[in-house]
Order: sequence, then C-alpha cells, then structure tokens
Amino acid sequence: MSMEHQIKYAVVLFFSLVIISIPQYHLVGATSLSVDYYQFRHAATYEFNVDFYGRPVYFPYWAQRHVWERHVLGYDMDRVYETTFYPLGQYVRGRHLPETMNGYEMVYLIEQTIEYGNVHFYGSRVVITYYVPHDEYIKFGISRMKVVIEREYYHGHLYYDVVTAYPVSGPAVAVYEGGHWAN
Repeated sequence: MSMEHQIKYAVVLFFSLVIISIPQYHLVGATSLSVDYYQFRHAATYEFNVDFYGRPVYFPYWAQRHVWERHVLGYDMDRVYETTFYPLGQYVRGRHLPETMNGYEMVYLIEQTIEYGNVHFYGSRVVITYYVPHDEYIKFGISRMKVVIEREYYHGHLYYDVVTAYPVSGPAVAVYEGGHWAN
C-alpha cells in the first residue's frame, strides 16, 4: 500500500470514527434521573463537607429524602402554597423541566449556599439565602438558592443539620404555586 493510500485510509478512518461518535457525544451531558439521584445521595452522604461559623453541618438522610422527593420529584407539592424545582430534566405533573445540572451539582450549590449565603437566625433555625454568581447562574439557570439548617447538640457538641434546600428563582427554576405552574 502506498503512502498516499495509507494517508487516505487514515483520514477516512478518522472521520468515520468522528461521525460514529457524534450521537454518543450528545448523550455525555445527559443523565437519567436515577443517575442524578445516585450522584445526589453519594455527594450528600459522603462528600458533603461544609462548616457554619466553625461548626460542622450534616445532611441527614431524612433531609436528603425531603429535598429529593419535594424539590425534584414534586412529592406533596399540593399541601403547601409554593414548591420550586431543581432543573434536572425531570417530568413533574406533565411538565418537562430543563436539564442544566446533575445530582452532584445540586449538593455543590447547597454547600455554596451554606458557606457564602446571607444568614438570618430564627431561634434554633437558620435561613441562608445565596445569590448565585454570574457564571454559575449562566450554567445552572438558578439565580438564588435557600437552605434552612437547624442547630443541634450531641453530648454537648454543637453542630447543624440541613432541614431543606431549594432553588428560589432563575430561568431554569420551575415554580408550582397555588395548584398550578406559575412560570
């Protein structure tokens, strides 16, 4: 085989591989809801690492379950006036929500909110509001987050538990209000 034929063969092979890989490349960013749930649970259980005023913050299983079921799946959303949703590409009440983040990124934003948000104390509860930086706002479509933590003691040691965490506003945040979609 001549050098010219070898080059043509290599070029054809290269472009064939590129063309074959294009459909799979589109799927790289997309994940299923079960993968997002695994990522969320893994990050919230094993990688969640944030302090609040020098005290550890934990993300207990019951709070993880609440955040996932309420602010991703929409469980029990008719019992309260308003529910907001993380944009994971899920279907809720017949509406397909945007897919701008995954389960790991949900936990990342919760950590960022606790670490850098504006703090308001209400007895043993703390409400933290975070205005998402521009680059993350563009990436996730979330402009504001809220996390509620609660002060706890264990054998005289102070720590905090996450109670709930949810997006408040942004172009990718779906809002269910008063029994219907508000946006």
